[in-house]
Amino acid sequence: MRNSILDKILMIVTILFIVFSSTTGIFADERTPYRQGLIEGFLTEIGKNEVSIEEYDGTLHTLSFGENPIFSIDTLSAKLSDFRVGMEVYATLRNRKINYMEGYSTVEAGYIEEGSKTRVGTIKTIDRNQLIIALDIGGVESYFTGPGTIFLKDGLKTDFKTLYVGDRVKLYFDEMDTSVISIIAVQGKSIEIKGLYKGRISVTHEIDNKLTLTELKVFNNGEWQNLSSAKTISYSENLPIYIGGQKITPSKLKHYRENIAYLVIKDFFSTERIESMVIKANNEFNYLDKIGEINWYSNSLELAVKHRNLSINNGTIVIKNGRLVDINSLDSGMDAFIVGDGNLMNQMNANVIYVYNEDINNSNIGQDYIYEGRLDSILPSNSILLKDFALLNNNAWEGFRGTKELFYDDDTLIYDLDEKKMKTLEEFKAGDYAIDENSDYARDNDLEDRYVYIYADGDRIVALMVQKNRDSLLRLRTTNGVAAGAPEDHKWTGWRINISNAIDYSPRKDNWMARKDSFYLTLEESLIIKNNKIIEPDELKQADRLYIIRDDFKAKIIIVK
Repeated sequence: MRNSILDKILMIVTILFIVFSSTTGIFADERTPYRQGLIEGFLTEIGKNEVSIEEYDGTLHTLSFGENPIFSIDTLSAKLSDFRVGMEVYATLRNRKINYMEGYSTVEAGYIEEGSKTRVGTIKTIDRNQLIIALDIGGVESYFTGPGTIFLKDGLKTDFKTLYVGDRVKLYFDEMDTSVISIIAVQGKSIEIKGLYKGRISVTHEIDNKLTLTELKVFNNGEWQNLSSAKTISYSENLPIYIGGQKITPSKLKHYRENIAYLVIKDFFSTERIESMVIKANNEFNYLDKIGEINWYSNSLELAVKHRNLSINNGTIVIKNGRLVDINSLDSGMDAFIVGDGNLMNQMNANVIYVYNEDINNSNIGQDYIYEGRLDSILPSNSILLKDFALLNNNAWEGFRGTKELFYDDDTLIYDLDEKKMKTLEEFKAGDYAIDENSDYARDNDLEDRYVYIYADGDRIVALMVQKNRDSLLRLRTTNGVAAGAPEDHKWTGWRINISNAIDYSPRKDNWMARKDSFYLTLEESLIIKNNKIIEPDELKQADRLYIIRDDFKAKIIIVK
C-alpha cells in the first residue's frame, strides 16, 4: 500500500515537471531571447510603447522599447506605426528591451510608392555627386545625386553646396533598386555639436544612463576654460566610449571613476547629451600644429612642426566645421588643436583632433568665390568687367592685373553701401557705378568708378556690394568664429555681434591661429550672406558659424555657414 502511494506521488511530480518544462521552463532555456539578445517570430499585438511577439515555437513575449529604437521593414527605414499584426519580425534586445526591430512584408519586391524608400545616416564623404553614408542600421553605402535631386534644410529647398561631412541626413528614393537620391533632407542644427568638454568621472548612474563629472571644462577660444565644479549629463545606451583605442561598454564606466574623460556634447531636446567619449589612459599633451603626413595603413599621423607621431583610431574625437566627423575626414595640411594621450618615449594616441580649417566652400560641390575690384564696365550682355581685381584664394587675397568678366541675372542681389539700400538691376545699370573717367560728364560731375565686393558662384554673381572708396586689402583679415549671442543695435556703434571661438588666418604662417578672447564685430558696413541671400544684421542668430572678412573690428563680408 505504501509503495502504491509513493508511486502515485512520483507519477504526479513527473507530470508536473513535464507541464512546467513545456511552459515556464522554456524561459530558462539557453536560447531564450533574454539570454541571446534577440527574438524572431510573428507580431501579435502592437501597443503604444510595447509589442507582443510570438516565437516560432509558440512562446509569447510582451516587450517594451529602449531609448531611440530603430525600425525597418524589408531593410527600409520605418516607424512603429508602419508595422502590422501578423508580420514576421526580427528584433534585438538590450536590457530586456527592444532596440532594433525589422519587419518582413509580403509586398511585391521592386515596387514602392514614390519617395517611400528611405535611408537615414551620417555623411562620411562628399565627392561631387557621390555621397558615402554611414547608415543608422549599420554599414556604409554610396549614393548619388542627379539633376532632379531636391535638397532640403530646415524644411526649405536650398543648394547642395551647403552640405557638410558629418551632416545627418534622411535620403528618399523613388525606386527600390536605385542609388540615385530623390530628396535629401538635412537635420538642421541638430547635427552640430554644442561643445567639447573635459572632466573627471565621479558618479555613474547606470539605470538612468547619466554620468556625473567634476572639474568640468569646456574648450573655448583655443583653450580649456572652467565650466562647472560638478555636472550630471545623460548619454545613450549605445554611447561609443574608448580608452587607449579600445572600445568599452557604458556598463564598465564605474571602473573608471576619477579618470579624466573628453566628451562631445550635443543638444538633445534642449538638454545636454554625451555623443562620444574618450577616457584618458596616461598623460595629456596638447598640441597646436599642422597635420603632416597621414599613414592610413598604420592609422597614424605626424605633426608638421613638432614632428610627433600619434595614433588615430575609431575612438579619436574629430571635430570639423562644428561637427563630429569620422577620422577619414582628416587631411594633410589641416591646422588643429590635438590632445595626445601617452608619454614622450612611446607611441601616443590622439584622443581629440579639433580642426580649425574652414573655407568658403564646404566641399568640392561648391565653386563659390569672393572678388574685390574696380567696377570698370557694366555691359549690356548681362556682365560686368572688374579691373585691377583681387580674388580670395585659400583665405588670402591674390591680386591680378587686367580685367575679369563676371555675369549677373535677374536674381543677382545688389547693395549700395554708401546709400545703405538694395538696388534693382535697372537702377544698377542706369546708375553712375561704372563710367568713363576721362569723359566730360565724369569731370563735370566729379565721378569716378566705384569699387565692389562680389560673392560669386563660379562666374555668376550671387551678390554684389558697391562703394565709393576702396579698402586696403592689407588691412583685411579672414576669420572664422561663432556668434556668442544675438546681434545688438548698440547706441554708439550701431549693429554689432560678439564673436567667440575665433580663429584668424595667417598668410605668412599659412596657418589658422586661435584667438584667446571673444570680441565685438560691427556690422554697419558689411555684406551678410545666408543661403545665397543678403540678410540684415538682426537676422543673424546665436550659435551661427560665420566666415568673416574684416577690417580690424569692422566686418566687410560675412557668410553664414
